[in-house]
Amino acid sequence: MISSLRDAVRESLLLKGFIGIMMISFGVWGVGDFIGTGALDPGIVVKVGPTEISTLEFQRRFDQELNRFKEEVGSETARSDGVKRSIANALIQDIMQTATVNAAAQELGIVIPLQRLQSNLFKEPAFQNSVGTFDQGRFADALYQNKLTESQFLDMLTADLRRSTMISPVIANAGAPEYLVDNLFTYRNETRVADTLLVTAASLTDEDLPTGEELEALYEQNIHAYTAPEYRKVTALSIEAEHFHSADSITDADAKARYEETATRYRTPGTRHVYQLVFDTREQATSVRDQLEPNDDLAVLAAKASVPEPIDLGDFALGTPVANMMGDAYNLPISEVSQPVETDLGWHLFQISSETREEVIPFEDVKDEIRQSMLDESGMDAVYKASVDLEDAIAGGIPLREVSEFLGGKIVEITSMDRDGMDARGLEASNIFDRANFINAAFSTPEGQVSQLLDTPSRTGYYVIHVDSVTPPTPKPLEDVRLAVVTLWEKQARVSKAQKIAEKLMSHIGPASKYSELAARHNNVSYAPLGPITRFGEGLQSYHIVDSRRISPALLEKLFSAQAGDVISAPVVEGFVVARVKEIISPNAEGALLNAQMRLRATVVNAMREDLADQIVQAFATRYPAEINNEVIDQTLALR
Repeated sequence: MISSLRDAVRESLLLKGFIGIMMISFGVWGVGDFIGTGALDPGIVVKVGPTEISTLEFQRRFDQELNRFKEEVGSETARSDGVKRSIANALIQDIMQTATVNAAAQELGIVIPLQRLQSNLFKEPAFQNSVGTFDQGRFADALYQNKLTESQFLDMLTADLRRSTMISPVIANAGAPEYLVDNLFTYRNETRVADTLLVTAASLTDEDLPTGEELEALYEQNIHAYTAPEYRKVTALSIEAEHFHSADSITDADAKARYEETATRYRTPGTRHVYQLVFDTREQATSVRDQLEPNDDLAVLAAKASVPEPIDLGDFALGTPVANMMGDAYNLPISEVSQPVETDLGWHLFQISSETREEVIPFEDVKDEIRQSMLDESGMDAVYKASVDLEDAIAGGIPLREVSEFLGGKIVEITSMDRDGMDARGLEASNIFDRANFINAAFSTPEGQVSQLLDTPSRTGYYVIHVDSVTPPTPKPLEDVRLAVVTLWEKQARVSKAQKIAEKLMSHIGPASKYSELAARHNNVSYAPLGPITRFGEGLQSYHIVDSRRISPALLEKLFSAQAGDVISAPVVEGFVVARVKEIISPNAEGALLNAQMRLRATVVNAMREDLADQIVQAFATRYPAEINNEVIDQTLALR
């Protein structure tokens, strides 16, 4: 978890990838996959050995993770029951792993001392400033952005260190078996060289014309390709907030009242610039402060006491995490040094070097903005009421056009659309204003019925769709698609001829045959050497260009299954290739390949370490089985 936070802080101080990764990792499981029980007290959601996680703690952490997910992908996606279930599963898995390791650590007597905790925190690059020292401001900002308290973060760090202490000795000496690395290295980097003849189907001609029976048979074999899709005619009614408000409805007095109600939005609070010295004990902090003389600042004091230079925390407003941590010291007079202050990170001496005054934006500067905001709000209130009336009217069987006459809104009609949003002419159907949901709603609603209420793309209104009529998939008459069927017949005929030529060439190829001479005898056959090429269709060196016309998955499979001198044939995009394996080149760990082998070995070692770590945790889980209160989890999800 700490590594996830570290990566996030480096990018934007947001856990952008964390919840998404966890959802992907555990989303397909299910809370039911854990050891469920109904015997736990309703106040306990997870119990692992002696460790119990309370229902309130689970709900707090679930709400925290759900809110993070909403910030990343939007509230609409987070409404899904499947998404919420995935987040809960990931959270339960994380709680279980942490609790399992904690239980094992307690039995083994493993304790993380405060000094080690503090040392690891101060050495964390994500919380260091440009000169490489711990920056309290960065740390506080990271906690604020990720909705964590200092205690919660230190608990996470403690769990990470405890897990590392228990598992690192086991995985530290994990190695990669040479035979495994060698086999993987050979498999990935072995190359082959071949002489190839490309028989191009497009270069052939066919003077024969298909008979009616042949066309009819080909048409029936590919009837799905000549079938018009299902089309639907729909009518939609949309109601937007802008349809239900008037610019004259909000007066200056109304806007002024709102300005005064939300005055904090237009106020930039004053800030104070903070410096600090950090100590392990109160005695150390007191001893240093006792050396303070008039006009001394923290820098002078640090020099006198031979302690590290003060840390510049930056500017903070009243109520921010750093200001709250400082307590009364935040209100010190400028340049005065505080008495020792205790936090979870140790003992501090603070000093305020400067401050900025509060700034307030005048009402006249934001009057129009406030009026527009109030108009939007009134419009949203009106559109919500209209949506209730709309649902009532639909339940009463009133046609959408009649509803629009007394309710307002906009009527949209689409005379023909398929599941791709295309009309009968193959053009994009006009008036589809919400491609993400409109088409799905139109094709999931029965004929003659009205869809459920849907949000408009702007999220400031709603719309419904009435399915007027449905035209089922219908095969097009042969006469309408004759040209396409003839084209397909000609393509198949050419490919068939190319295959026959390839088979004939293979029958004439001997050990001494020269491919260039064979190609010269046929206008539709070309010769070219292929390789060195890997089994993945790539040149061994970046500058080696591979002729993509002469390779295909089928050809590569045969090429790397053959022996030197073997002749093979396989289809490619433009026809057929006949190839003779000329050389099999085993890779040597030299030059660029030496680096590739080293990277491969490191990958294998890391994979084995991860497997060992997982096995250790699984072994602990067997010793300390988990009990899960699924009823509490289900109730939590139902209420969110």
